[in-house]
Amino acid sequence: MLELSSEQIAQLDAVRRDEAIEKLLLEVRAQDPNWFARHGLTGGTSYLAGYRRHAEGFGLTDPQLIEDFMRYGLMFPDFHRDDAFVAWMNRPVTDSPEQRFKDYQSVMKFVWKLKNATWN
Repeated sequence: MLELSSEQIAQLDAVRRDEAIEKLLLEVRAQDPNWFARHGLTGGTSYLAGYRRHAEGFGLTDPQLIEDFMRYGLMFPDFHRDDAFVAWMNRPVTDSPEQRFKDYQSVMKFVWKLKNATWN
């Protein structure tokens, strides 16, 4: 049976983390070529890596939620600095940072639906 050292596991985790950024940049390149042209590969990678650091700074560890956080950063630049968001993520509750971010996503989806609803 293959056994990996802790260093090798850390290297695999780093590769997985970078793959998420590469995947997002491929999507951005296809959906918003102007954004990609302005930032380029290196700038885009740096931009998303910054959002990954912010996500981890809020205590997020789930790879999918970190990817979602980076997506929010693409759609709503500097959302992570908004006073209401920071207060939401840092509020004194017993739930996890992951649960707080999931709750935030639910609220944002509801608001987005309201914003895009057609009123008769």
